[in-house]
Amino acid sequence: TLMTDRLSARADFRIAVAMRAPVKTLTRIEKNGIVYYAMPQSASDAFDIDDATVAEVLADFTPDMLHAEGSEMAYTRRFLREWSGPKLLSLQGLITGIEPYELGRLPVLSMLNPLRPRRFATALALMANLQLRYRPRLKFERETLLLADHIMGRTLWDRAHAWSLNPAATYHHCSRILRDAFYAAKWTPSGVRRHAIFLGNAAAARKGVHVAMRAAALLAPHYPDMRLYIAGQDPSKLSKGSLRRQVGYPAYLEGLIRDLGLKQNVIFTGQLSAEGVAEQMERAHVFLLSSMIENSPNTLGEAMMVGTPTVAAFAGGVPSMASDEAEVLMYRADDPAMMAMQIKRIFDDPKLASRLSVAARKRARVTHDPDLNVQALVDAYDRITATPAEGGS
Repeated sequence: TLMTDRLSARADFRIAVAMRAPVKTLTRIEKNGIVYYAMPQSASDAFDIDDATVAEVLADFTPDMLHAEGSEMAYTRRFLREWSGPKLLSLQGLITGIEPYELGRLPVLSMLNPLRPRRFATALALMANLQLRYRPRLKFERETLLLADHIMGRTLWDRAHAWSLNPAATYHHCSRILRDAFYAAKWTPSGVRRHAIFLGNAAAARKGVHVAMRAAALLAPHYPDMRLYIAGQDPSKLSKGSLRRQVGYPAYLEGLIRDLGLKQNVIFTGQLSAEGVAEQMERAHVFLLSSMIENSPNTLGEAMMVGTPTVAAFAGGVPSMASDEAEVLMYRADDPAMMAMQIKRIFDDPKLASRLSVAARKRARVTHDPDLNVQALVDAYDRITATPAEGGS
């Protein structure tokens, strides 16, 4: 990661990174001052490894502290169970907090209409994914959090959920370093495509793009040149035999675009590199974060760093990253009329757009300052290794 590379450059750190990989035996490689362990995947579960591999890695490297990234992988629990020294768990998303929003507040019961077979199948697929993929992971996530003496996060939202699952753990705050492209890019009014809105993700219902579509339908009569640019694959260009074309969230979006008469207004950009996303943000009139739930969305930090005027749902950890009416304009996550109004305000008021842009860049330059974040991590490591966890935070 970006943080790991910076830490490895320091003389007072020696770092090892262990990850599962499609290898037959445990493989150790040293590169740029970092020791990498490629751990063979378990025969019964490609997302897991064996206890013997965990023990071998820890015996070979003998760290002063174990730092696990993310609570979702089974082998994270294995490392936390095996290691008896100080252990820190960094949070990414939290399934416990995300799961209630996985269906994106879609009216799945009313979608179970046999007269619309594709929508019926989509509702079944979404509910099956929630029941079979998400809910079983809740128990394992709770077990993982309970194994950690220390937990690291970035927002009040993840701190709240970490505390609810493991109130004895000590919480540490450390923000993220962004990819280089976003520190170099800068939004300027002269470079904007008028009435262009950019969204960074439409992969799942919790991303709320269906709400953005309804807001776009409200805006389109007033701004005929309005375009909604969405990063990712156009669902209408999936092969006709593709299951995702027939069922699932992309299929639902394709039908919604058609039903709302937005075919001329919605453009899927395809998969984008960091530079591609930065360019879209530089050219957008508005960046829209339509998610029903997020912890600390990278795309929001990226848009703020670029200075793209932003409309964001008041959801999850977003209020820890930006303030309403100061750096961004916020709305309730499932309210398309309020979303549309906040976008309209930026469309109609160049002074507001510029004020939001300047304030967002100023805040993001502090939140995502590489030196400050590396130092915050080092300070947390020093506290953790100096004294045992005392609990509570």
